[in-house]
Amino acid sequence: MAIKAWYKIDGLVPREDLREGKPLDNSEFAVHLAQVRNNKAPVDYQQPEHFFERTYLTKSLVDLASQVMRRLSGKTTGTSAIFNL
Repeated sequence: MAIKAWYKIDGLVPREDLREGKPLDNSEFAVHLAQVRNNKAPVDYQQPEHFFERTYLTKSLVDLASQVMRRLSGKTTGTSAIFNL
């Protein structure tokens, strides 16, 4: 039995750009944090609801974000000061 492709699963609707086969620009997946801080980044990075609509939170990404938030809150137990990405 063959496994269905992810984009053929019932109820799963890919984003419009993926459905229409529009080429993706790699710069869409990277942002300079200084641009976010200065309100000069694309809207998908300025507005959290836009960002999270387009971002799949893997277990590793959730763990990384949790550690960063704990570290920024001053909690050093169970967090790293340096991350290799």
